[in-house]
Order: sequence, then structure tokens, then C-alpha cells
Amino acid sequence: MAEQFDPTETSTEIAAATARLLDTVRAMSDDDVAGPSLLPGWTRGHVLAHIARNADGLCTLLEGAAEGVERSAYPSREARNDAIEAGARRPIKDQVEDIEAGHARFIGTVAAMPSSAWEFVLSWGTAGQRRHAREVLDARLREVAIHHVDLNAGYGFADWAPGFAVRILRSALPAFEARGLTPCRLRPTDIDDVVLANGGSDVEVTGPAHALTTWLLGRGSGAELTASGGALPVPPEWK
Repeated sequence: MAEQFDPTETSTEIAAATARLLDTVRAMSDDDVAGPSLLPGWTRGHVLAHIARNADGLCTLLEGAAEGVERSAYPSREARNDAIEAGARRPIKDQVEDIEAGHARFIGTVAAMPSSAWEFVLSWGTAGQRRHAREVLDARLREVAIHHVDLNAGYGFADWAPGFAVRILRSALPAFEARGLTPCRLRPTDIDDVVLANGGSDVEVTGPAHALTTWLLGRGSGAELTASGGALPVPPEWK
């Protein structure tokens, strides 16, 4: 009999990542909201609104899974974009309250999930990927952690603790394996006895955990990394 999924550990990680995000956001001014983020064409306000609306969308997916019904995270791509645009210009106080409310709803939805519902298969993402409901938690963790950096507000990937960077790396790697990432071993140099592999290969990529993660996600050039046994692979595009 398969072991039942327990969301407790990842829920705790999401709560901690959200707390770090909110520490950064609370230090921002209303003028900062209109400043540029690291995402082309988006202000910091767009990123904040996206983080909040993502929580709502993932809750919708989980609520459907709990009922055994497949739902869409958003009514449409246009509705998603309109909601982000509408929330982008709000003052920082409203942004904080919105993220707090979204987080509380998400954690509450996770806590209310029947244990059997975590195996329900969902479709989400721009490419309509099929994934188990349990993977929603990793998706939320990545959303909060990566977009915290995208705020361009003094918090960078190098601020990730090595263990946390490896956690994000582990959660993202299966998606890249499915997209055809060249087989290789990933060995962080700043954390002991961790090797991630996606198939048999003599190629090993080493470097700081955060640099391995940003390279895989297409957010870093790989300049801090060393490849042995072959060339540094080019990760597939993240969608």
C-alpha cells in the first residue's frame, strides 16, 4: 500500500518563505510598488498581485481535487492578466493584506484536503501539464521563493540558504527531465552529500546550490558552475 502524502513539511516551508517575502514587502513604500521588477514589462506591483492571485488559483485547483472535479486555476488567461493588472497599482498596505489573505486561504485549503485527494490528477500551467494535486504545494513554494527575488528589492538568489536552494532544485528537476534535460548529475558544493541525477551520465555539474538552481530555471548563466565529463547542458525552457 502506497504511503499517504503528508503536506505538513512543505506547508511549513511555504509559510517560512511567505514570511521572508512579507518582510521584504513591508519594507517597501507605495512608490516602490511602481518600480521595475526583474520580469520584463512588470512592476513590483505586478509581481505582488501575481503572487496573491496565484494563491487563489491554486486553491481553486485543490478545492476541485477535494471534490473529485477538475477545475481551471483561472477562468481564462485574459482574466488572470486582468486581475494582475488591476492589483498592480495598489498601495503597499493593500498588497501586504492581499498576500497574507491568499496565504491563509491556501494553508487552510491544504489543511482541509482529504488524504485521498492528493492523488487526483490536475491540468494546469501554460502547457496544460498533468500533475497530481500534491504537486501544487511545490508549485506554491517555487512561486513565493522565485518571485521574491523578482521583486528586485534587495533579496537575491544568493540569499537562499543552501538547503532551501536544493529544496527548490529538487522540486523543479522533474519538470526539466520531462522536457528532455541532458542527463547529468548535479552536485552542490556548499552542502554535503547531496547529488541529484536525471539519468545515467558521466557529466557532473557542480557549484553553489543557488547557482545550480538558477541555471536550471534559466535565471542564471551558469558562470559559477563547473561541468566535468562533458559540456554544461542547456536546460530546456521553463514554462
